[in-house]
Amino acid sequence: MSAITIGGDLIHYEKLGRGRPVILIHGWVGSWRYWIPLMQKLHLKFSVYTLDLIGFGDSTKDPNNYTVDAQVKMLEQFLDQLGIAKTAMVGHGLGALVAIRFAGKHPDKVARLMLSSLPLYNPGDLENRIPAGTSVKLTGNTRYSLSPSIEDATGGQYSDNTIATIDKTIASRGTNVGGDMTIASSSGSGVLNDSPTVRRPINIDREALRRAAEERDKPKRNHLMESFNDATMTGLLERCFKQSEVEYGKLKIDVEKSDSQVLAKSAMGYEAGAFLDEIRQLTAPVVAVHGVDDPIFTVPNEDIWNYLTLSKEDVFVPIPLPDVRHFPMLEHVAFPRLTSDFLTVPDISKLEIRERWRRRSR
Repeated sequence: MSAITIGGDLIHYEKLGRGRPVILIHGWVGSWRYWIPLMQKLHLKFSVYTLDLIGFGDSTKDPNNYTVDAQVKMLEQFLDQLGIAKTAMVGHGLGALVAIRFAGKHPDKVARLMLSSLPLYNPGDLENRIPAGTSVKLTGNTRYSLSPSIEDATGGQYSDNTIATIDKTIASRGTNVGGDMTIASSSGSGVLNDSPTVRRPINIDREALRRAAEERDKPKRNHLMESFNDATMTGLLERCFKQSEVEYGKLKIDVEKSDSQVLAKSAMGYEAGAFLDEIRQLTAPVVAVHGVDDPIFTVPNEDIWNYLTLSKEDVFVPIPLPDVRHFPMLEHVAFPRLTSDFLTVPDISKLEIRERWRRRSR
């Protein structure tokens, strides 16, 4: 057993093999131990590291450091202390979230990413949303359709300050709210915020503007928290395996050593659309593996895969695995070979696997 101290927290880790470094990061159910079969396959070609995240296994139980950002900060110092300048990462569940956030902050330190059992959800506006890294225009209901004059004058924003300014102007002019009018500043230029280019008559619907602002400020739905459904880690384990299965007994030992507070704290701030765009902004090649029968996170549908692969087909490869639940590394016999190929093939879009998802033309 190896361990280092990071910010006062004891972090347990293991290393096997020599060669280019690979970091294996576990998920919400279990600890570093379920990576052992994969480590044994990879160590002949790679230096394979795996660690217990804070709150799991033999690492410190510190509720102040259970958020994804706190785990990322720990991982930063972990790599620094071990002298790892650049590495490939294989993340599962929570470990995938940590790897994504780390790679987004440190693109120069991550060679490539294999992500399994990701919590991917449709935020409800994928058809109209601008995918990060593209120039696709917003359409439909993703933002309120304003008169061109209002959009020009406000930059497309409709904050409370904007509405207050419009209300003030209406009051000062004594203008009928429902009629055509020209927004004027106190300087009398006839243009909101003294813009010299906006002088067109417009029709203002104040209530619609207010509703748009309220929608903007409404708390975002947290799909990740809903997936946990107030479960404990033991409860999640029972969703994944029957008690009669060998994997259940092995994982239960480490689940009982984990702090269930990690579930809620690591899900804080999760927002489906923002998470999809966080993934899209990654510069490292990504393979996303997902068990079709995952009992915790449902398999992403075609709309989600289309959104994530738009203009990124060569660097983002989704691989749904039939008859696999939440643990591809334990349930899919070809997972070690897939991982080895992922780590060695120059072009991940050439990965040969029957279950590969492919974009469909629309």
